[in-house]
Amino acid sequence: MRKFQADYIFPVHLPPIKNGILITSDQGVIVDLISEKNTDYSIQDIEKYAGIICPGFVNTHCHLELSYLKNKTPKQSGLDAFILFLSKNRKQKNELIIAAAKKAEQEMIHNGIVAVGDICNNESTLQLKAESKLFFHHFIEVFASDETKADHAFEKGLKLYQTAISMYRNNHASITPHAPYSLSPKLFKKVKAFAEEHKFIQTIHHQESEDENLFFLGSGETITERQKKFGVTNSCFYNTGKRPLKSIAEFLAHQNPMLFVHNTVSTKEDIQFAKRYFKNLYWCLCPNANIYIENKLPCIQFFLDENCKLTLGTDSLASNYQLSILEEMKTIQLAIPAISTEQLVQWATLNGAEFLNCSTQYGSFEIGKKSGINLIQKIDLKNVKLLTESVAKVLL
Repeated sequence: MRKFQADYIFPVHLPPIKNGILITSDQGVIVDLISEKNTDYSIQDIEKYAGIICPGFVNTHCHLELSYLKNKTPKQSGLDAFILFLSKNRKQKNELIIAAAKKAEQEMIHNGIVAVGDICNNESTLQLKAESKLFFHHFIEVFASDETKADHAFEKGLKLYQTAISMYRNNHASITPHAPYSLSPKLFKKVKAFAEEHKFIQTIHHQESEDENLFFLGSGETITERQKKFGVTNSCFYNTGKRPLKSIAEFLAHQNPMLFVHNTVSTKEDIQFAKRYFKNLYWCLCPNANIYIENKLPCIQFFLDENCKLTLGTDSLASNYQLSILEEMKTIQLAIPAISTEQLVQWATLNGAEFLNCSTQYGSFEIGKKSGINLIQKIDLKNVKLLTESVAKVLL
């Protein structure tokens, strides 16, 4: 057995325990959690640390297959320029993609991440993930704004999905839409029917920039012009006169667990509509990617006011300097100091594990789980706040 003690233990399913002791088996299974007042002082061989001990982190939004684009994409030039760059640089040698993805996977392990929701557009990283120590759920992403390409786009996604679920390990997968503006109604309907049949968890990039709102309201041409470059001359959703989510809600499986990602320009009204419409809703924040691409953060206070279930993601190394959930937490707390470290740890662990359907093992220090153990060091212990110099160390 191993016994870990720190200034604070954050079990997540329980309030933080000051000077608590966490006991695990040699294999890392949680055996017991002891508060200071109930400590048996005859316990020997306690590993004592300064800082916060918490479960392994859950990254609910990543694009591992884009890792080869690290430090190559335009910074703070807007989503349109970013997407156009990706479209021109996606065709690379498979060996390059796999080597960069392997390095990124090891970076996530080093940074205390234990579970990942990963966007997939091809097979390049599937074998790597089948062999990984991490838990992966593959979100097979489909898109085609052209109605005539709906069948081809869905069949391509279905083939990738079937390959993913046939893997001998990490074979959890869903077919999921890319963004509100990038599917035709026909393709949305095909994805929805398949999702409802299989009771998938799903995710969608949502309100990543103001251009998305303007596109649906018919007062902006950025997305329209981009689609023309991709051969789409008559998008079905241009100028619906409604906000993005109201425009596409009928085409999404509203009973299924759903994760909206980025939400950079979501308003309180957008959030309230989503809460009314979807039965099991989560919201993913990727603050460092938002800054990298748009130099803008979501209004996180809106989500707090509406008591939303929040998770955290890193996005890809094409849009981030690192794959670290702790760095996302630090960015949020720096922007809104009133957000407690306890809240951030819940977003970074249990909320994400619940959405990815892996909370029986990850997300909290409940007895019987093998959740991983992280130590967050160099914190403001007086106020229990993260600092710019805070770092995460994997203990188990």
